[in-house]
Amino acid sequence: MTYDRYAAVYDGSGQIRFALLTALYLEEILQRHPVAGRRMLDLACGTGTLLATMAERGWVVTGLDRSPAMLAQAAQKLAHVATAVELRQGDMRDVAGLLPVNAFDLVTCTYDSLNYLISANDLAACLGGIAQVLTPGGLFVGDMNTRHFLAVDWGQCSFSEQAGYVQVERTHFDPVSDTSTMWLTGFIGNDHDGYERFDEIHIERAYPPVQVATMIETAGLMIEGCYDGFTFQPPTAMTQRICWVARKPLCQRF
Repeated sequence: MTYDRYAAVYDGSGQIRFALLTALYLEEILQRHPVAGRRMLDLACGTGTLLATMAERGWVVTGLDRSPAMLAQAAQKLAHVATAVELRQGDMRDVAGLLPVNAFDLVTCTYDSLNYLISANDLAACLGGIAQVLTPGGLFVGDMNTRHFLAVDWGQCSFSEQAGYVQVERTHFDPVSDTSTMWLTGFIGNDHDGYERFDEIHIERAYPPVQVATMIETAGLMIEGCYDGFTFQPPTAMTQRICWVARKPLCQRF
């Protein structure tokens, strides 16, 4: 299963850096796009770094993830957080069936998790669920890799090595389906006792920004921002990641 064996080495492999950067960026986003309440839902929450940071800022946080192994890592990380934390196992395509209506002031879905929804119907279902669980006036913040990044900037092969872990990534982009397939091979262990190998396949799909915008609006949200990731500039042809900011209208009811 994806993010199964990988979960134990996920943070240590360097992935935690993105969550820490996202936490800083999110703070700036909320200054520009404020919300009234402090209830947050993080979809595809992974090992819970963003949740932990927001909880330390006084938010009441809920995390949803499909992977039990990633949630186990998150539970350890959040064990000593003072504010209330809820972790739920589930598929972000079924947000509306898993969580209460009008329950959250902020919903996030970051680190290109939305790109993993390779069916347009699945992406639409996720966005529709987000709109339902947001409180009126609540905010959605999500990012997505662009086609340019998946097709051009994401290299075909990479290798990383650190104490106790070696990782190899092989990537292929299919221009017909606009999907990028990454074969991840990891080796956990040491030179004395040997290494245990695991393999995972990660598939992401790039969506045209105009299609994403239409889906967000069809879900019932109003787009307030479409940014070149980690900035507040508009996307360009060379943009690697787009950050979407959208709000649920105050008069909307589900």
